[in-house]
Amino acid sequence: MARHALLRSAFAAAALSAALAATPLTAAAAANAAPDRPATADLTTWSRPCAAGADRPYVKGAPVLGAVLHDPDGDRLVAQFELGWQDPTGQAQKRELTTTSEPSGAEFFWHLRREGIPEDTPVQWRVRAWDGTAWGPWSSEEGAGPCEFVYDTTVPAPPVISSPDYPADPEGWTDGVGVPGRFTFDAPTEETVKYLYTINGSHTGLVDAPAPGEPVTITWTPERSGVFFFEVQSVSRAGVTSAPASYTIRVSSGRAQVASWALGDAAGASEAVPTTGSAAATAGTGVTFGAAGPEGTAYGTAAALDGTPGAYLTPRTAIADTSESFAVAAWARPETTAGDGMTVLSQDGGAIPASFALGIHDGRWSLAVADGTADPVRATGGAAATGKWAHLTAVYDAPARTARLYVDGRLAATAEGATAAAAAGDLQLGRVRTAAGHAGNWRGRLADVRVWDRVVVADEATTLATRKAKRTGYWMLDEASGGTSPEYTGGRPLTLSDGAAVTDADPIAGTGHLELTGNGGYAATATPPVDTTAGYSLAAYVRFGYDLPTRDMTLFSLPGDHTNAVEVRYEVDTGAWELVVADADTPTATHTVTEAYANPWGQHVAVVHDDAADRIRLYTDGMLAADLPLPDAATWPATTGLQLGRARTATGWTDPMTAAIDEVRTYTGALSGEQVAMIRGPWTDPDV
Repeated sequence: MARHALLRSAFAAAALSAALAATPLTAAAAANAAPDRPATADLTTWSRPCAAGADRPYVKGAPVLGAVLHDPDGDRLVAQFELGWQDPTGQAQKRELTTTSEPSGAEFFWHLRREGIPEDTPVQWRVRAWDGTAWGPWSSEEGAGPCEFVYDTTVPAPPVISSPDYPADPEGWTDGVGVPGRFTFDAPTEETVKYLYTINGSHTGLVDAPAPGEPVTITWTPERSGVFFFEVQSVSRAGVTSAPASYTIRVSSGRAQVASWALGDAAGASEAVPTTGSAAATAGTGVTFGAAGPEGTAYGTAAALDGTPGAYLTPRTAIADTSESFAVAAWARPETTAGDGMTVLSQDGGAIPASFALGIHDGRWSLAVADGTADPVRATGGAAATGKWAHLTAVYDAPARTARLYVDGRLAATAEGATAAAAAGDLQLGRVRTAAGHAGNWRGRLADVRVWDRVVVADEATTLATRKAKRTGYWMLDEASGGTSPEYTGGRPLTLSDGAAVTDADPIAGTGHLELTGNGGYAATATPPVDTTAGYSLAAYVRFGYDLPTRDMTLFSLPGDHTNAVEVRYEVDTGAWELVVADADTPTATHTVTEAYANPWGQHVAVVHDDAADRIRLYTDGMLAADLPLPDAATWPATTGLQLGRARTATGWTDPMTAAIDEVRTYTGALSGEQVAMIRGPWTDPDV
């Protein structure tokens, strides 16, 4: 039936009488132009575009009809809406509404009521405008046809939920984290066109059925172990939802890696002994064991590769099933980032050179996934830094056709549309196979290489990259025999100058603290206790007295020859602590400054350089007060020991402090916020 056929009998009489009435009026007022025909694009049914036939909207309540009307003369307009349908006997029914006047270009509305609107029946409507002199054409004229909708309050039946991968076993646990699962939602009736689902009440998705009443299958990957509750509702074309159907699964911890090599083998070894699996990795001639591993990890030694063609290790077998989901991870420390790139891990392909390659591409960490039909899909992110350890986790999610790259535990890049070819060749550490042979040999160090036969999730990537902060100094400042105050474990002592003393009068913590009188007194170590180009943490407790100072003062600094790699000072103009970092050890260095609240009665102040995140943070009393970017290019090594109570300038020392200082601590590595909170108080604790 034609789009406007249902309205033909209902609208014909009204259209004819309107046309006859309009003719003499138009002739009598030749200067007036009739209103424009309402454009289909300007008509809406409950904010949805005008549509008819299979595209007509279904609504679960009485809709609001809308129309934007125009008059070429700019006259005010009145809208006339007409509504029509066929009743069960085949008789045409009609309703109409004439609105009040509005300016040309305004939107006119008809707020329908439920009473009188039939259910499950196509309802057609049209509109025209009156300018006080002439009627314009109906919106359905000139071949446009009427708009349609169906009023439908039918509640669909709940769907049936099933999964071949995660069965709803009330007792059993299914393996597990990082393993994608297929879940099918199947509606028993044809009213359903969508499925609305939640997982544990938070993860919400809305998926379309291929056709009304047909099932749909989603893929979901659990990112933690535990019990998960699915709730799924059928959704009708009108947006009516069914009662929820429930489905409960129990997910176990993720499977362990299928192979791993710590690469901490003894110097002179010819192969890397596996820590998981049975395949030893044979070392090429360019591999030397016994190099220093990443600090703050369980991997004290690593393999050093010299970048020559012999710089590789291989178990001489395929490890990853690249036709399915897989993940690989490694600690990597490049000695160069220049050139065409270097490879950390790859696996030889069959029909293609390699199915994946993890390494450096254009100076950045990169995961390339290939199936041989097109250029590799790359997930690239995070600058590789010469001489700096980074933890890399590369993930290929086969059902999602997605490649993800984590650098130092943080998602650095995601690439969609990735497909890895099935690769039956050998896993390669430190090189990749190309059409011309193996190349891209690694120059640098590698440690803790792992391979999984599943997706590694974000929390796991973070845990793998964790580097524990290591304390390099703890000065309780309870004594200062001979002008030096000992470090708790016998490390670098603090040497006190004139104007600095340890006193037991009203100690901050323990039996004493450092008292600086402001006349140039300070305390310092002979050498820096931390490397300021890597991650580090500094902390101290300070007390001014009853009032804030009346001049600038430095709490602590790590200087070079002309300025300070890091400094925390009190700024009198703002009455606040300032964290100051310089981008170079030059008289003209650019300084970045941020502030934090200061109080005179006693305050714990800490600085944390999170090298992996390229951030430096300022904490006061265990609370984060400021967080600044600090890229590798803006760091440089302090060359002078830790200074308490003064800072370096291009012309000498400055900003001596008048205050009591206690509980001074330094760490290699970044303390977490929780760890900073543990040391925030005015108390002694040699265990943290």
